[in-house]
Amino acid sequence: MNDEARAEVPFDWWEFLIRWSGEWADAQDFDGLDGPDEELVASRWLGFPAASDTDLAALEERVGHRLPPSLRAFLQVSNGWRNAGPFVYHLGGSRDVRPHLDGRGLGAVFAEYLDEDASPQDRLRAGMWERALQLEVESDSVLVLIDPLDVDGDGEWAVYEYAHWLAAPPERYPSFRHYMTDRYRDFHRMAADDAANGDAPPFVNDTTRALDEAVEEARLTALGGAYERAEAVLAEACAFGRPRAVRLLEQLAAFACGGFARRAADALAADPVYASDLLPLAAAVHAGEHQGPPWELLARCTTQEARAAAQEALRAAEEGSYRFTAAGPLGRAAEGARDLARWGRWNEAWRVLVAALPHWRPLGPDHLAPMGLLADPVLAPLITPERGRLLLGVPRGSQAGAARETLHVPSSAGDDPVGLSWLADEVPDQVFRSYRVVFVADRDPAGLPARIGHSGRDDNGGGGDGDREGAVSGGLHPPMSRWDAEQRLRQPRWGRTSADRALVAVGQAAPGWSFAFDGDPAPFDEQRFLSPAAAASNGTRAVVIWSSCASPGRYAALFHLSIGAGGEEVCAFSVTGGDAEPQWSGEVPDWLDLDGFPQTPEDWRGGGGRDYPDGRLPGERLALAVLERALGLTLPRSALLHGPLHTFVTRSWTRPPAPGEAALAFGWYHADRPAPGQERA
Repeated sequence: MNDEARAEVPFDWWEFLIRWSGEWADAQDFDGLDGPDEELVASRWLGFPAASDTDLAALEERVGHRLPPSLRAFLQVSNGWRNAGPFVYHLGGSRDVRPHLDGRGLGAVFAEYLDEDASPQDRLRAGMWERALQLEVESDSVLVLIDPLDVDGDGEWAVYEYAHWLAAPPERYPSFRHYMTDRYRDFHRMAADDAANGDAPPFVNDTTRALDEAVEEARLTALGGAYERAEAVLAEACAFGRPRAVRLLEQLAAFACGGFARRAADALAADPVYASDLLPLAAAVHAGEHQGPPWELLARCTTQEARAAAQEALRAAEEGSYRFTAAGPLGRAAEGARDLARWGRWNEAWRVLVAALPHWRPLGPDHLAPMGLLADPVLAPLITPERGRLLLGVPRGSQAGAARETLHVPSSAGDDPVGLSWLADEVPDQVFRSYRVVFVADRDPAGLPARIGHSGRDDNGGGGDGDREGAVSGGLHPPMSRWDAEQRLRQPRWGRTSADRALVAVGQAAPGWSFAFDGDPAPFDEQRFLSPAAAASNGTRAVVIWSSCASPGRYAALFHLSIGAGGEEVCAFSVTGGDAEPQWSGEVPDWLDLDGFPQTPEDWRGGGGRDYPDGRLPGERLALAVLERALGLTLPRSALLHGPLHTFVTRSWTRPPAPGEAALAFGWYHADRPAPGQERA
């Protein structure tokens, strides 16, 4: 039960302080005690005699306020307190509480951080330093202040604890009771750590036993799918330093929030019971840090076999070769989901994976979910925080019950948008300001390099540059994230060629269709543009789309569509953001119903002239919707943004320069990767 849940229950200060004192006494190492602490241990009491009504009346008269309820109730039980946390040695009683008066000028320091947008609450807190009452008598440079003007609906005054050596604002507590219960948690947390490190006797008492029982119940609750209820219980136990609660909560957080994988993995990665699932994740986290220090986990491996397993896990993580495995239906589902995911079918892959989750079995009592999924370079990107929370809501392990037979996964739960229209949306992590894509009526994306791939020769004259590291001549690169593909495989242009080859991600666009997508194209060269529609459509059909956002003073917005069939380009359409009319050439084939496709300048440019708020032609969304409806085409947003997907390099999207025609060639390279023929300085 947290502090908010207890608010409606009268707080028993006597029981609370007696319990704290007794547990503190039992946690002491008698060999290290000095005289005063020996007396406290013997008396099993950290407090003082209660304040009298006369004492309280005198205090209230001195400070000019009636005391808040929880501070008054505390003083009526104990007129002060010792060992109130690791840095506050003595909280004063009724005769010790006094105005702070801000002798250090902290109010002026914190007032400097206020700006015109500061809230009334911020301004109230900035003025707290001069009017607050000081509660601590002895501490390690820590101030404990209570503010008579920071009052809640119950008449409680806020307490602030400030340690200048933390270089942080003061910590605020809603009331004196909240402050004391938090210090009690601090005591428990430190006592548990000392006991675990062998610096103090075993720390076991009625409170720890009750917390550990609650943790076990929360574990079963989490396995049953009610993870949010389990989180609340585990968070309370974590605040008391219960080590098992920390391990379990971090596993939930790794799925529900993202970004907690390191802590979730490190605690159990070296444990042989859990290593098969947690060790790959710990290795993946470490490998992802690139420039991090030597892997600390290796030092915790107690056998040669464990160390070898850790080194192998790190090698697999660095190479991206780890594959999550599991026994039974979940293992088979992971294989199927991986094959779907590598072709961009993330929505389907996710549903296959989560539908098999009820069959997962924990490796031990501290295991809440298949953590190895977060280490699999193909499957991990499927599990967004939203989907991670959906995964945690699935009953599994001993609590799966009927879910193994009846689990229903809603088709829209955590799914990417279907279709093409999202390309024209304002997406928070959208990086495709411009894009080009080839759709081919062939269900096997592996055949795309044979149709439109770069052969290794310079297709615009001159010598060939080849691909960057990891290239597969005439085929596909292994799946990798968009970032890795950009860094490792982007075609260099050293001024030797004017070819416009694209590094494209490939996948399945719809039943019977494949795609090759470039989210960072070169500027559209209207004079030399050579659509891949003809080459892509050899023996089938193909659709090519190129969209460019306007770049003020440089490029006009553009939308291009070309259609290929049987190895020939049969029709093409282009429109720009200038004054030119939309241009059609050829005949639209019977198999492509473009009813509703925007045709006129007004359809494309709207009523805003040449000013487009997002740089896109207003008609683009409608054009994409028509193509989506006509052919059932779709592109996987998350897979294209984050990968991993297979990639390859296309042949040039521009024709060679005509005799006497000038063509500008330019290039870029990383500072740590010199151009061919250049030596590193």
